[in-house]
Amino acid sequence: MSKPSDSNAHTGTHSRPVLTPRFLGPGEGEQVQVVTDLVRILADTASTGGMCNIFESRTMPGGGPPLHRHSVDDEFFFILHGRFEFVLDGRRFVADPGAFLVAPRGSTHTFTNAGSGPGRMLVITMPGGLDGPFREAATAVVPQAAPDPAVLGRIFGRHGIEFLGPPLGGH
Repeated sequence: MSKPSDSNAHTGTHSRPVLTPRFLGPGEGEQVQVVTDLVRILADTASTGGMCNIFESRTMPGGGPPLHRHSVDDEFFFILHGRFEFVLDGRRFVADPGAFLVAPRGSTHTFTNAGSGPGRMLVITMPGGLDGPFREAATAVVPQAAPDPAVLGRIFGRHGIEFLGPPLGGH
């Protein structure tokens, strides 16, 4: 019988970052306002050794990002509460609680909260790194003022995210 390869993820023998045990209670953890979304950072790049980011995203009705493309990370969405409309590579999807969507790197995508109240999603990006522009955008936007798309474009552009069109919700 052959010995498992050191690169086989199922053996646990390949080198990968060592994680530190972590617990966050409901509502605990760092929260940043990223334009229309309140993002709770559950696991950031540092705490995952760069493997991923895990966010809880709360989006107000009509809120959501502009149409965009990630060149660095894959993005996974799991709907916890509310109704969202997604556009992924030109296809439209309505996502209710329990729905799951994968936006691979290079895909064009956006979403909006299509419901009448706040919606919540669990969002995972791989590899990590998206927490950096989220934090930077949170400090660059003046509260109660319209965000400057050029400033946001530069911030997210440094992470390999290109804005391609307006948000679905018009915000």
